[in-house]
Amino acid sequence: MKPAFFLSNAETHKHILSQNNAMAKLVVTSKSHAGVSYPLGSHWITIGRNNGNSFQLPDSSVSGQHCEVQLRGHELVVRDMRSTNGTFINHTIISEGVLRPGDSLRLGEVELNLDLSGNSAPTPKELAEYNSDYHHASAQLQAQASFGGKRRQVLLVDDSMAFLEMAGDIFEAFSKDEWEVHRACGADQALATVQQRQVELAILDINMPMLDGLQLLTLLHRRHPEVKKVVLTSMRHETHRAPCLAAGAELFLEKPITSDGLRFVFNVLNDSISWKQREGFSGTLQHVALVDVIQIECLRRNSCILEIHADQVEGQIYIERGDIVHAATRDCSGEQALHRLLSSTDGQFQLSPFRPPSERTVQGSWEWLLMESARVRDEERGAHAAEKTAFISRPATDSRPETPAQSWSPCE
Repeated sequence: MKPAFFLSNAETHKHILSQNNAMAKLVVTSKSHAGVSYPLGSHWITIGRNNGNSFQLPDSSVSGQHCEVQLRGHELVVRDMRSTNGTFINHTIISEGVLRPGDSLRLGEVELNLDLSGNSAPTPKELAEYNSDYHHASAQLQAQASFGGKRRQVLLVDDSMAFLEMAGDIFEAFSKDEWEVHRACGADQALATVQQRQVELAILDINMPMLDGLQLLTLLHRRHPEVKKVVLTSMRHETHRAPCLAAGAELFLEKPITSDGLRFVFNVLNDSISWKQREGFSGTLQHVALVDVIQIECLRRNSCILEIHADQVEGQIYIERGDIVHAATRDCSGEQALHRLLSSTDGQFQLSPFRPPSERTVQGSWEWLLMESARVRDEERGAHAAEKTAFISRPATDSRPETPAQSWSPCE
């Protein structure tokens, strides 16, 4: 972003609108959800059927995460998130486009319009105050950067601009400005950033267009083996874990949807940069899987005792120099106890200093043990099919864009 003293009045006008748009909103016009609306602000928001979206539309024709939007002045930037039924502006399918007042936005069978009726132009006084405040804030940031010394260079790669914005800001805040987070919404941007910056840690999603996260991970590991690489994804199935670890990832973490989850992920990532173990480190099983904690300790060849206190089971897992050597609950030990402890999904865990167990009941590599435990859990729970988006068919003329919508490249 340009410093305030380089902003024109038009640019400043747009920024003020993006910061003060309480009355701007997206309004559903379809009969099934008529009158439903969502207020728009300066940040990217996601729209979809699932609970984790900013604007949830519980309609079977809308994908779990259908698209994301950001208000910029009097226009709405729209990005399709590889939805099943497509995102349309004025009956033209788009991957990225711009919605203006009077235009129609369609997600599956749901129609929406952009309502800017509450917006008004800023006064000359508002423009002057904004430029003054922004100039002062920029000077403060420059002074902090020069005073604080070198910041850790972290690359965050995801196809969602909303997640990049949110997670990047939160990680920088958690780091107390010791991290400088570079955001990339595609492989080309990610590779260019690593070439231009001395990136220490790259955080990658799997599910991306063109070059997916696994391909990017493989390419990064071959070209820049010195960069620590972590996969952070919502596609957290064991079938994805092994290929990512084999391709050079040091950690395979689930993408969090809560502030507590983001705090834990930040702590893990921050530790992965400095390779430090924090005695007494603890957490909640609702926000992190035990396999991720074990993976971190084993990769670092640490020695510790992982104590688990859950409603259904309590016990300990002993890790010595990166190997799982013992596991015990109140009524069993060995691999059976390990499988039971790893199935815990609710409760607390804590890392304690290592002391030799009374016996060693577990053998084999930690990778094999975790994979075997996952297989056992899958057999016990059974496969649960994910909820699918209802596919809708349209006339051929409706799905062929005659005139491309105005493109927008939010990544440039």
